[in-house]
Amino acid sequence: MKIAKCGGAIMAGAIILFAHAPAQAWGLKGHTMIGQAAMAHLPADVPAFLRSDDAKNEIIYLQAEEDRLKIGTDVDHAWAREWSTDHYLDVDDNGMVGGALSLTALPETRDSYIKALWSAPKPTDAYSVGFLPYAILEGYEQVRADFALWRVAPADERARRASLTIHDIGIFSHFVGDGSQPLHVSVHFNGWGDYPNPQNYSESHTFHEDYESRFVDANVTVDQVTPLVGPSQVLPDVPLAAIEHYILETNARVVPLYDLAKRGAMDGSGPPATRAELVSLTSDQLAAAATMLDSLIETAWRSSASLKS
Repeated sequence: MKIAKCGGAIMAGAIILFAHAPAQAWGLKGHTMIGQAAMAHLPADVPAFLRSDDAKNEIIYLQAEEDRLKIGTDVDHAWAREWSTDHYLDVDDNGMVGGALSLTALPETRDSYIKALWSAPKPTDAYSVGFLPYAILEGYEQVRADFALWRVAPADERARRASLTIHDIGIFSHFVGDGSQPLHVSVHFNGWGDYPNPQNYSESHTFHEDYESRFVDANVTVDQVTPLVGPSQVLPDVPLAAIEHYILETNARVVPLYDLAKRGAMDGSGPPATRAELVSLTSDQLAAAATMLDSLIETAWRSSASLKS
């Protein structure tokens, strides 16, 4: 659960590093449903080893692995703080990251993103606002390389290469799932926070967990999500723009989520219709993650044919 920021010194001088505490976007059930829905719609042209029940079940299980690893983690350890920053991106109400970078025009690499934020008129430590788009992009690149290596592997290595590819898809799929959770792509990640709040949206510091775990666990099923998954699309070989668009669409659900919570959808104090609206919004987001995952897998497979061995 993404709930707070922890301090630490970095770079030259007494610069304060703020990192979110370990986050469990969608909770274990939500992430598992994304994997189930994606595997139910897996593109037919991917290699046969991915279409086996064993492979699909492994990917489904691994969808939530990045959150399982956080159980019992010391969030004050420097490694844990850095690791947790791949799970989110703090986007403000103007669609900007760190008040300097537009979500629709992010730098091409993690390093250039760090430098751009630090060089902005108001320098921002990238670790304070998160790296989610780059976690998705880098995971995709890993899978694309896996496919390329599988294509040229000798017969006696192919099974091992297939196993590694399945594992890497499962791990990278978690971050794709994070990108569909509105509270993982907003500065309003756990209650509205210290921002203008004319609509009097919730300031609860349990808002994040109340939504992604308690509400989802009690109200959303994979049978509601799977029919909503769209056909996979072949994206550009370097799909950063598609990832930006995906996160932008998720960010657009932040205000509707808070509005529905204000109307009693999350705690059951409102009319049944509001809860149904929130179930619909949530199911749509989980399905969007499954669609994006299938699209990235298919793009990685197709584009891997052109990678040099």
